[in-house]
Amino acid sequence: MEQLRDLGIRLAMDEPIGDDLPMAAAHALTRGVDSPSLRELAGLSKGQSRDAVDLFRQAMDELGCPVPGKSGARLYLMHQAAANILAGKGDPEDLAREIYWHACYSGRPELREVGDHFLKLYAGWGATYKEPEEAVAAMKAAASSFLRHSPA
Repeated sequence: MEQLRDLGIRLAMDEPIGDDLPMAAAHALTRGVDSPSLRELAGLSKGQSRDAVDLFRQAMDELGCPVPGKSGARLYLMHQAAANILAGKGDPEDLAREIYWHACYSGRPELREVGDHFLKLYAGWGATYKEPEEAVAAMKAAASSFLRHSPA
């Protein structure tokens, strides 16, 4: 289901994914994820991108995980980046910049403060913190706070 959710996020972010959808549907079916539209989607060929996107949206609705709008996708990506900071996956500076970027373009004014905070952490990486460990600790604290207090 996670692969399908990630494709839904990519679709919301206007990435061309139509040709990937039939195979992703087939893989989901083999893992026990099932819906009528997902079965139909798995039977499409690569040249049917438009039909695939429509069926994918329908299948995600049937599975109870509708494709979000762009704002919801950006919030999801912010959550994912914050979780990666906490897990020590990836470069914390890059992840903080990603959170800032998505907050700026989310269209949600309530996320602007979050974005600004991560920008300060990102921009102050070398100037504010004497040791990289201090900067990472500050980013982990900010990520933890964001995940606790942000909308799902």
